[in-house]
Amino acid sequence: MPIRGMLDAGVYNPHEIAEMAVAFEATLAALNLVKRTDPVTILIAKAIIDCAKTGEIDRVRLRDCAIDAMTKH
Repeated sequence: MPIRGMLDAGVYNPHEIAEMAVAFEATLAALNLVKRTDPVTILIAKAIIDCAKTGEIDRVRLRDCAIDAMTKH
């Protein structure tokens, strides 16, 4: 599932959306997730969105934040 489909319209600008999408893909790669229908991908997208809600928009930090969130569960 692409992260873009989970974002509220008008909340993020195109640059922020692009950074979140890159972070999402990087997180999937770091966790060796290739099956897009895996329910974990939704959790990862939500983690990235939650991190972005704090004001973080750097793709590497978003990836690290999502990985950290996944390892806590």
